[in-house]
Amino acid sequence: MTTISQVKRAVQPLLQRNPDLALVGRLVVIKPVHHILRGVYIDRSLDANLFVPTWFVMLMFKPKDSISFAWGDRMYRPTAGRWDVTDPQASPLMCEEIERVALPLLRKVQSIDDLVRFTSKKRFKDYYLDLDLHKDKKIYVDVARGDLESASKLCAFLAEFARTTEVGWEREDYGKIAKTLGPLLAANDRTGLAQVLRDCEAYSTKKLKLEKLWEPTPFPLELQRP
Repeated sequence: MTTISQVKRAVQPLLQRNPDLALVGRLVVIKPVHHILRGVYIDRSLDANLFVPTWFVMLMFKPKDSISFAWGDRMYRPTAGRWDVTDPQASPLMCEEIERVALPLLRKVQSIDDLVRFTSKKRFKDYYLDLDLHKDKKIYVDVARGDLESASKLCAFLAEFARTTEVGWEREDYGKIAKTLGPLLAANDRTGLAQVLRDCEAYSTKKLKLEKLWEPTPFPLELQRP
C-alpha cells in the first residue's frame, strides 16, 4: 500500500502549479473550504505500489466522518500502465490528469446552487441529488438554500420512514434528522436551522482534519428575507 509520504512527493508539482490547492493526508483539496468540499483523494491499493485517485464533491453541512465518493469518479491513466510509484512517468502524469480532468470540473462548484446543478441525473445517473436514496442529503440542501417548504415535506417523509421501519441504517439516521430539524422547521426558526448547519460543518471539518482550510460563511438561508 502506498504511503502518505509517497503521496506528498507525487503531488508536489501539482501543488506548486496550483496555489489554490492544499494537501491534507491523502486529500488534495481546493481551498478555502466553505459549504462544499472539492478534491481528489489519492487512496492506496492492496498493491503496495499503486495510487488510486478519485475526484469528488461533497456537502460539509451534513455531518460526515469520512470522505464520500457518491458524487465523484475514479481517475484512470490515459496511457498504457497504472498509477505505479515505481514508474517515473506515473506521478507527473497523474498530476497532469488531475489538472486536465478534475480541477476544471471541481472549480466550477463554488456554491450550493452550483452543487445542485452539478449533481444532476445527467452526470450521476445512479447517485443524483434528487434520487430517493439521497433524501437525507437533500433536506440539508433545501434548508441551506432556504427552501423550507420542500425541507418540511422531506422531514415528514423521514420521520414517517423512521417510525414505520423496523431495521436498517436509514431508520436511525432518518429519525435523528427529523428529530433535529423537525421542530425548527415547524417553528420557521431560521437562526436555529442555520446554527445546526454550521455545527454540522464544524463537525465534518474536525473529522476530516480541515480546520486550517475551513472558512465559515453565511448560508443562503441567512441572507434571505424571512
